[in-house]
Amino acid sequence: MTSRPHPAAGKPGYATSSPELERWLARHIAQGFGADALVRSMCQSGYDAAFARATVQAAFAGSGMRNPRSGPSPSPSPRTSKARTATEDTTSPPRAAAEASPAITAPNALPAGDGRDVAVLFAMESPRIALFERLLMPDECEALIALSRGRLARSPVVNPDTGDENLIDARTSMGAMFQVGEHPLIETLEARIAAVTGVPVEQGEGLQILNYKPGAEYQPHYDFFNPQRPGEARQLRVGGQRMATLVIYLNDVPAGGATAFPKLGLRVNPVQGNAVFFAYLGEDGTLDERTLHAGLPVEQGEKWIATKWLREAPYRGEG
Repeated sequence: MTSRPHPAAGKPGYATSSPELERWLARHIAQGFGADALVRSMCQSGYDAAFARATVQAAFAGSGMRNPRSGPSPSPSPRTSKARTATEDTTSPPRAAAEASPAITAPNALPAGDGRDVAVLFAMESPRIALFERLLMPDECEALIALSRGRLARSPVVNPDTGDENLIDARTSMGAMFQVGEHPLIETLEARIAAVTGVPVEQGEGLQILNYKPGAEYQPHYDFFNPQRPGEARQLRVGGQRMATLVIYLNDVPAGGATAFPKLGLRVNPVQGNAVFFAYLGEDGTLDERTLHAGLPVEQGEKWIATKWLREAPYRGEG
């Protein structure tokens, strides 16, 4: 991550500029971050809202660049950010909001951070959904499958009342979990995901590899946590709310196995190396229920995917 400016003493309502803040704004404007994301990041670090808006507007005017209003993935909400500041250093600088919001809905391709560009096959504004072409190369897909074969087990889900992981009939895949950076290939992939989404590596949960045999499915569900359910609320203490998901297809599936969004009438077919990104945490902390999604039953062959959940704050696990 790059270094970022911070309001003196971290006091809410701080309204004084500095060379460090000006450099921070100039750098992120040049990288394509939107005005809304930059304002949110400043506000969540203690800057006065009106001051943040005026400062960002002036920075865009001074840069001569077009002012995109927002990026693809939502920033941390005021509600969850307030809870987080009780345990974090209040002198910390703007961190997640701007850096998690590159304008992936605009360009036709994004730099993968390794000298290669990843094409954006389609992008939806609301909710923010994008399909990346060949995020992984075929040999990388095969290597991930090979890594996971020795540790596959029935895929659990988080019990909304207890926070424990339980097996349920609605999810019939087999899965394997990997820690962040556990293997050189996974470390490479995590850096690539950070490059195309703008979400720092440390805000990602461990990579999950899933295998669906014929007939296996994951019925419609949400990836975000419901803070009203005690078991799911427990998850918020180890990195805040999930704000987006990336599903990477590791093989071609002859029939079935699409990722379906029933409230949007959208299906994404599994094509080896492609990845679908969808964000669900709104600017005001609302959770977008249109991101209800399902892994449709595999009709022929089998399906392998890698799933990465992205949090609004650094994720440390429950330990």
